[in-house]
Amino acid sequence: MWLDIVTGVLVSILSEIAESTLKPILRHIGYLFCFKKIVSDLTEAKVGLEKKKQAMQDTIEEAVKNTEVVENDVQEWLTNVTQFIEEVQTLENQIQIDKMCCKGCCPDWIWRYKLGKQATQKTITAVKLLQDARDFKQLTHRAPTPGIEIFSSSDDCEVFESRKLIFEELMEALRDDNCKRIGVHGLGGVGKTTLVKKVYKKAKDLFSDIVMTTVSLTPDIRKIQGEIADCLNLKLDEESKSGRAKRICLRIKQAKKILIILDDAWKDVDFEAIGIPSIEDQEGCKILLTTRSEHVCILMHCSKKILLKFLSEEESLALIKKNASIFYDSPALNDVVKKVVEECKGLPIAIVTVGKALTGKSLDDWKEALQQLRKSRLVDIYGVDEEKNAYSCLKWSYKHLKCKAKLCFLLCSLFPEDYEIEIEQLTRYAMGLEEYEDVNLLDEARSQVRVAINQLQDSSLLLKGKNKQYVKMHDMVRDVGLWIASKGENEFKLRACTRIEKNTNLESVTAISLMASNTEQLLDKWVCPRLNILLLGRNKCSREISTTLFEGMNCLKVLRLEDKILASQSLQFLTNLQSLYLKNCDFSDNLSSLGKLKKLETLSFHRCGMAALPNELGEMESLKMLDLTACDKLGRIPPNVIQRLSRLEELIIGLSFKNWDVEGTRAEISNANVSELNSLPRLVMLSMWLELKHLPQGFVFPDLQRYKISMYNDSFFYKLNSKALEIKDLNASSMNAFKVLFRTVEYIQIESCEMECIVDTTGGNHTVMFANLIKLHLANMSCLRTICEGPNHYVIFSNLTDFKADGCTRLVSLFSPTLAQSLKKLKKLYLQECNELKQIISEGGMILESHSQPICLPELQTIKVKNCGKLECMFPISVARDLPQLECLVLENLPQLKQVFGHEREGNVRNENYIVLSKLGKLRLENLIELGSLYGGNGSLVWPSLENLYVVNCPKMELSFIADVEANVQTLGKVILYILLSLFVFAFFFIKTYALTVF
Repeated sequence: MWLDIVTGVLVSILSEIAESTLKPILRHIGYLFCFKKIVSDLTEAKVGLEKKKQAMQDTIEEAVKNTEVVENDVQEWLTNVTQFIEEVQTLENQIQIDKMCCKGCCPDWIWRYKLGKQATQKTITAVKLLQDARDFKQLTHRAPTPGIEIFSSSDDCEVFESRKLIFEELMEALRDDNCKRIGVHGLGGVGKTTLVKKVYKKAKDLFSDIVMTTVSLTPDIRKIQGEIADCLNLKLDEESKSGRAKRICLRIKQAKKILIILDDAWKDVDFEAIGIPSIEDQEGCKILLTTRSEHVCILMHCSKKILLKFLSEEESLALIKKNASIFYDSPALNDVVKKVVEECKGLPIAIVTVGKALTGKSLDDWKEALQQLRKSRLVDIYGVDEEKNAYSCLKWSYKHLKCKAKLCFLLCSLFPEDYEIEIEQLTRYAMGLEEYEDVNLLDEARSQVRVAINQLQDSSLLLKGKNKQYVKMHDMVRDVGLWIASKGENEFKLRACTRIEKNTNLESVTAISLMASNTEQLLDKWVCPRLNILLLGRNKCSREISTTLFEGMNCLKVLRLEDKILASQSLQFLTNLQSLYLKNCDFSDNLSSLGKLKKLETLSFHRCGMAALPNELGEMESLKMLDLTACDKLGRIPPNVIQRLSRLEELIIGLSFKNWDVEGTRAEISNANVSELNSLPRLVMLSMWLELKHLPQGFVFPDLQRYKISMYNDSFFYKLNSKALEIKDLNASSMNAFKVLFRTVEYIQIESCEMECIVDTTGGNHTVMFANLIKLHLANMSCLRTICEGPNHYVIFSNLTDFKADGCTRLVSLFSPTLAQSLKKLKKLYLQECNELKQIISEGGMILESHSQPICLPELQTIKVKNCGKLECMFPISVARDLPQLECLVLENLPQLKQVFGHEREGNVRNENYIVLSKLGKLRLENLIELGSLYGGNGSLVWPSLENLYVVNCPKMELSFIADVEANVQTLGKVILYILLSLFVFAFFFIKTYALTVF
């Protein structure tokens, strides 16, 4: 058995030896005796490799034509194969030389061995190269799209300081990780796209991927998806939009940091339809959009909104010179260029358009262009591209406005350059053109005009005016409006004319505006059969209007006359007139012909010189508004005229008329009675002046939506949309005239009225009063004891911001607990000359124990109390703890005041070491002879914002106040201290401790 084992072992050893020695020996022998086979194999491998290389090169050549790029490993393979074939060719040449040696009689065995070995190795390499070629998944890939810099080389963002600042603001927002969506908005042609293209080029260091696509008014989702895929070098094989969106979303989510620029967005963009993930799904994704409307930025939830404004005059000049290729200095040309730039008003697209059109042109060409611009005719300048210019850009914005916004836009263009356009006038003109037939009330039309104006402002087609009641229009935008209107190519068939020259044909004109015209003479008669709106302002022509001027204007609906003298009979031909606005006009007759204007809806006499209104005014059966603002000469409104205006909604008289009829008296000339107001069932707005004697017995003002009713000769009248009352010299019973209005009043001033209380609920009158009140001023109310008599939980001052009481000599306490609890919005509290006032909040109101609610005045900013001889304490400490907004505290001439913030009632003491008045900046204490401390607690007061401390004649001030001042002053960088005290030690203490200025 052991013999079998030994034999097996020996056989295994011998076989191993044979394998390890015989195979190499046989291989090396093969180099000599299998030489032809080796060479044949090499040739075959070489030919196969050459064919593969050629096939790959053919494929690559076709791919390159389609802008594809060779894969790096494929390019390396081709290079290696080329080099390899060259090496094989060299080897084959050597083999041919070997065959020729010794004349074929005796092979050179050493040389053949060497060549056979090399050929075998080359064959192995060839096989491996062929295998590598089979392993390639793809030979080429789509080339990444080039950066936008190849399409645009504008450096305006860097040249102009205004753009540079905006650019830096944008880049800072892109660096902010908390800012995910950024909106750039502004007028069309102001340079938004140019700006974001600059961002595209400069933000590459901040993002791994940057995508830019144009959205436009009607987004083509498939096109947008394609542009995004191109930027990301993403191949979209899916046919459906939803499938492509999913592929794009997946690719965006893979990006570490990606910026998506959406240019020219007109409305909310559907991210899901495109394939853009939400912020929650991809934290590294930022959106930068451009739009003409700020509202789009809001819809898109942009955390950063940037308004791109117009260029400065200096920047505009530089831009036009660049585009017109003006590189030399010519004083004559420079003067004209500056004037051309002024007409462009800083709008880049207008400047570029004009500059390119005038490149290389003569001085005369520039002068002609200036004249065309002054006539609002940019497109008439020779060389201006009719398809690509400022007008076409802005007209695009106009075309996509809603109908009523378009009308407001065209009406605004009729006003002169840089004119402050009153929105109220705009409303009356729009209504007069009958484009608001779907509304019945003036307020409804006014709201719709506001909506239209907001749309225009969002699109930057209108600018903000001097206040909320006015708007302005950029001059170039106005020119576009006039251009559109002058062509008559609008749905309103509005064809405008803003200058009238000799022999001008007006037969097709529907709108004429000469508000700022240099027309020297108005013709006696104009033939304007289609004219709808006529606006005549101050000009060089005579003030007098011919009685025949309007004879040929049968279709006129809106008429505005300023600084003219006319007879009302000249208006009798205007039977279709709907809106008449007269400003600074005088009249040569008694206005009786106005009664023939049966369709007139709004009639405005602004600063007009008539002495009386005609009886015939009552015949205006369609009149909705009568405005008599600032008609200071108006002495008579005949009886029954007002009450016959049954459709009247708004009556604006103001201080113009003061001769209301007095009931129970006889006058030589009778006038309208206030009671006529109750005969106007549609009346919603009233502005008027009156006295106590003008109030008929039992009269009550109707329920109005807006009103300004005053009994002051020097009244300050509030805005048209307010609810304001100024009441004077009334007794308690006469106050009933205003009882309906007390439910809605916002601003009220009551002076010298014989009233013991403002509201009396003892008789069971539980109507909620003053819930909308914002300001309440009481003056010289010598009988007033309290604000509310009886249960006062129905009197809630929840919106009151300003309270002032002056000369209320019998007033003992100001607010009851319930009233004090409602003062959540009170900001200003002024008290003066209230000699009997002991408490601002009545004793029972320091703490509402039944509800455990401390009185809180969270918005109170200013407290000023002067000359209230019996006031002992301002507030309890609990109120002091809840004055977070208090900025100014002024107390003067309060001889009985012992503490500003008094002791807490028993059971309501809160253990706090200090009270913080965090915003108190000014503290003035003057002539408080009994004042010992600011408060009655055991802790300290902290005033970290104090800047001005004024203390004069407070002789009993305790050392605790000194400690408080010392502690607070040490925490301040700078504080102004004015202290005059009768205590010499106190003064010396401050002089020693702080560089004190003593006055």
